[in-house]
Amino acid sequence: MRKEQAMSFEAVHNILVAGPDFASCRNHVLQFFEKTQLLQYDNVTIDPDRSLQGTDPGFWLRLEEGLAAIQDLVKAQLEELKEAGCTSLDDLLHLEYGYPSKVLHIMTHLLDGFIGIDSVFYNLIEDSHDLSDTLQKKILQDLSLYWLLHVRGSAASPGTASFIHSD
Repeated sequence: MRKEQAMSFEAVHNILVAGPDFASCRNHVLQFFEKTQLLQYDNVTIDPDRSLQGTDPGFWLRLEEGLAAIQDLVKAQLEELKEAGCTSLDDLLHLEYGYPSKVLHIMTHLLDGFIGIDSVFYNLIEDSHDLSDTLQKKILQDLSLYWLLHVRGSAASPGTASFIHSD
């Protein structure tokens, strides 16, 4: 008899959070993952060595890379919808159930600010995958209060980790 290996899954998120120090920001993010029903990981770890405070020279670069990654994901999903025949809003009325409708579902969650396993960057302050001009100005006023925490979530499988996934 062949023994089946359990499939494991890991996602990496850069979470933007505000707080006076790493420990309080870490606790805030861990509480968020404990309470959210959108992601259910078996294990959540936050790496202090890969997390960045707003005063770190790499902070803005990583934040911009995260924002760009989300935009790239949304653009890719738009292309998939076009390939499925959806080129106008009216086409949504006839969108095929199954994979095309799931692509639309994932894309709207990213645009609406629901965190998922695909959320490379997540702005916990504004519950968004974006950064408002108002928050950007606040960050620039006191860089020391803002952090990008490097978070790893793992689960037995992507299906266990999230209601929202694209496999």
